[in-house]
Amino acid sequence: MTLFDLAVVVIVGLSVLLSLIRGLVREVLALAAWVMAFLAANVLAGEAASWMPEAIPTETLRFLAGFVAVFMVVLIAVSVLAILASKLVKSAGLGMEDRLLGGVFGLTRGVLVVMILVLLAGLTSLPRQPVWRNAVLSDPLVAFAGSIKTWLPADLSQRITYD
Repeated sequence: MTLFDLAVVVIVGLSVLLSLIRGLVREVLALAAWVMAFLAANVLAGEAASWMPEAIPTETLRFLAGFVAVFMVVLIAVSVLAILASKLVKSAGLGMEDRLLGGVFGLTRGVLVVMILVLLAGLTSLPRQPVWRNAVLSDPLVAFAGSIKTWLPADLSQRITYD
């Protein structure tokens, strides 16, 4: 077992553990919060920039401040709703089911994060290093990455190599 294997186990393990603790409802709503915050910030950053104080010296910095402000407000608001929804699920007696399904969500998320990292590693020299070559999990992950590569744009897919 190499550092690569340990990193994979830690990433997936922490994702599963966090999701088991938080539950599916809270995990899904937390993910939705990030997406909604980003979309809202993209749409409303210009308007929010006009509310920023003139003490912010440039238009670009006011726009950035507006983007961050909208992003944070939406993220916090939806996160509070996620906590309330999670408490509602628990009070309905579905806490155990929520946590178990959260674990499945965490496993899926952990594997997805690892696969993104494996694909990105294919753009570097890391797959030629001993820490990768001697890893127990590198071969199955590279095989899985090979099936994912077919879904990527051809130009990008050709650049991902593990030789």
